[in-house]
Amino acid sequence: MSPGRRRIAAAAVFLGVALLYYASNPRLPDAYKHHVYVTDAWLHGRLDVSGYPGHYHDWVTVDGKVHSPFGPTPAILMVPFVWWWGTALNMNAFSMGLAGLNAMLCWLLLVRVGVGPRRAALGTLVFAFGTVNWFTAIIGTTWFLSHLCVEVFLLLALLEVFGKGRGIIVGLCVGFAVLARPNVAAAGPAMLLLLLDRRAVRPGLMRFFDARAFTCAVLVGIGLAFPAGLEMWLNWARFGSVLDTGYGTAAEIYLANRPHGWYDIRYLPRHLHIAVFRGWDFVDQMPYLKPSSEGLSILVTSPVLLYAFAAPWRESPVKFLWLGVALTAGALFPYFYQGWVQFGYRYLLDALPYLIILVAVGFAGQRRMSVSLLLVVSVLLNALGVYWGKTLGW
Repeated sequence: MSPGRRRIAAAAVFLGVALLYYASNPRLPDAYKHHVYVTDAWLHGRLDVSGYPGHYHDWVTVDGKVHSPFGPTPAILMVPFVWWWGTALNMNAFSMGLAGLNAMLCWLLLVRVGVGPRRAALGTLVFAFGTVNWFTAIIGTTWFLSHLCVEVFLLLALLEVFGKGRGIIVGLCVGFAVLARPNVAAAGPAMLLLLLDRRAVRPGLMRFFDARAFTCAVLVGIGLAFPAGLEMWLNWARFGSVLDTGYGTAAEIYLANRPHGWYDIRYLPRHLHIAVFRGWDFVDQMPYLKPSSEGLSILVTSPVLLYAFAAPWRESPVKFLWLGVALTAGALFPYFYQGWVQFGYRYLLDALPYLIILVAVGFAGQRRMSVSLLLVVSVLLNALGVYWGKTLGW
């Protein structure tokens, strides 16, 4: 495909997905947009927020000033839009546009990985409509937008890894993903190993320890330094400590019924139950299946993702992509909270940029009928999630 045709196709993916998301929820309820008020405060020369609706929660008050505990990446991305529209900016619409951009980046990534045009298109359909991305985009509240921002920067990082492999750009993108949701930092080693493997000029274990690898790792660190420095400055300016994001204070209310603190291995069964085993609830009226507000198993919302296990494990990129998935899950499963008022398991999105490559690779050699069936089932199940999300006012 020529560069010109690739650009046209990418634009078509962006517009098509964004418009279909909008058609799924054209009311644009625009509830809970903390990030908009953060951006507006910055544009007025302040770090503390004001003017937000009274029912908003999860703020942190220090010396009489109200601050946001959420990572700054979403607010950074919205600067030009809030500059133009002010706090009237509809963050729900912004989320749909950003999710459309993610679908475009997913398509470009799969094309660059080399899975072929058919599997790139199928993988993009899975990504956009066969996972909780669809529900996340059309709800577009503060917590869901943070996941979409993680995807933006992890997809950009992976595009660079499978492209020119410039360490500074990879580090910069990973850094801004971490500034959206800090837990994704756990998968940083997998991204680095994948980058080193792609840039290696010699086989064997020593390709990760030679001068070329060392230089690449240093460049990744330089790229990480800017977003890390920005986060530390924001923390110090607001809370007097470079390591205090304010999230711990804001989330204390959620710890009331969690006897083991923030992180504990005893929370693992709860996450496994929601992420793997939690099924639909049955109701005696159409459409008969109803999701639980605590979440649903990935297997009953996106069964097509099982094709990730068909990716050839002997290939080193596959190993490192699975490592990224595993490290992301390892940072989430001991966490005290598994999400609430959500369709599916929204934490999946923190690992989906790695996983979608595995799915597209795993499609190779599979029967078209089987792939199509699981794809259609996944899309229909997520459409049902969108229906319930709007019906229940999530």
